Amino acid sequence: MVETTLDIRFFADEEDCDIESTVEGETEQQAELVAFGHFVARMVSLLGPARAGAVVDVLLGRPGTAVPVPPGADASSCRALVRFIDGPRGPRIYFRLKTKGTLYGDESIGLLRDALLARHPADPAYARRFALTCELLGRLAATGQISAENEFDVALAAADVGWRRGADEADAASPLELECPACGNTGADGFELRVWPSQDASLHRCGGCGAGVWRRGGNGARLIRADIWAAMESTRHELAGTAPGGDGAASGSLLDQLKRVFVENGWPYAEVTGAPVLVSELEGPEGRWDFYAQAVEDKHLVLLYSISRDRVPEERRREVSDFLTRANYGLADGNFELDFEDGEVRYKTAVHVPGDQLDGLLVRSLVRSNGLALETYLPSIGSVIAAGTITR
Repeated sequence: MVETTLDIRFFADEEDCDIESTVEGETEQQAELVAFGHFVARMVSLLGPARAGAVVDVLLGRPGTAVPVPPGADASSCRALVRFIDGPRGPRIYFRLKTKGTLYGDESIGLLRDALLARHPADPAYARRFALTCELLGRLAATGQISAENEFDVALAAADVGWRRGADEADAASPLELECPACGNTGADGFELRVWPSQDASLHRCGGCGAGVWRRGGNGARLIRADIWAAMESTRHELAGTAPGGDGAASGSLLDQLKRVFVENGWPYAEVTGAPVLVSELEGPEGRWDFYAQAVEDKHLVLLYSISRDRVPEERRREVSDFLTRANYGLADGNFELDFEDGEVRYKTAVHVPGDQLDGLLVRSLVRSNGLALETYLPSIGSVIAAGTITR
């Protein structure tokens, strides 16, 4: 069992951070990355979206945004104990966080970041890996994708992608003396290694069927439970798609990349024959509505549309148009549109894609906000329409 402890303390006019590990070398570094990721995920969960902005700023290296600990503040501390357990059925992380006094989330993460980097001053590969891990965690936190339920997945996925991309290592499958319990692959299709801090166990993805394979000591290989593995891989693939040189960062057309984002998020879709458009639907408390995404290759744009299924009667289109014009004023990430020919109402968001690299995290966030905008205004649009209804 590998154990890493993170001990952070704030005093009246000073601060301190101690880090200890039961292993050395690359296993220690991997444990540090995963422990840091879990610490960040827990802080974001505790602080909540409204207070996690400063954490994002620290992770993304934005200067001058973190709020310093006030001079003369009461002493406070937080101590994280992280154990990496090679369980018989798969890897487990025991994470315990004890806090005392005021919780300084951004300051704690910044102090921990500096202390971890100072432990390996002559290792540029570790610095690259750590910087990329911070960036990936920052993206997840910025788009509201970290919660108490997915701390394990976030920590492992960010550390795994950061470790491989930061070292400029190929993520190709490698032959192993291993047999997949699901499909019987014995190395012909390879096994992709996943980061897991251990000297006695290893975690792999089968190149034949994509299953998660767990090898522990001298025991036979076991499959990771399908739902657990799917959650882990979904987060990893999403992060890998946004990493420099990551999987799918610039693979295929813009439409192909858009399909990849839909698949990774589990969004069902249909293609429109002869047009670069994916059609789906969204659902919320106000009902269902149509949704489609269009790739505009020559302008490097992706257009997202949430479309009301109710059409505006011809005699009320001018009033609804006036309402939507007023609603559009102040909207930052999109705008409403009304088709005067058939009464269709839709909300549009445009995503600029620099260098043909579609950011899967950004698309996921904007799809949510796009649908939320339409859902928020649907009752008011219905009220404007109903205001012209003649009752007898």
